Amino acid sequence: MQPRMLSFASLQNRIETLRRRHRELDARISAEQSRAAPDFMQIKQLKQEKLGLRDAIRMTQILISRMQPRKIKQTWQAQFHSG
Repeated sequence: MQPRMLSFASLQNRIETLRRRHRELDARISAEQSRAAPDFMQIKQLKQEKLGLRDAIRMTQILISRMQPRKIKQTWQAQFHSG
């Protein structure tokens, strides 16, 4: 099995997807809390899932930030080693 290659664009798309899911969970939590008899166990589960998404967003942002300096460094080196 070959290692999976990550691109800047795929990581950006992942962040957008995670943020969309985060917003959807937020709406579900709000809807559940506004009910006359909210299900507190479901709210707890939704909040835990929301925290997991937040962590996934942060980790993906870290991956992106680690990719960017390498790209800048390679561009900088190319300027001085191009001939």
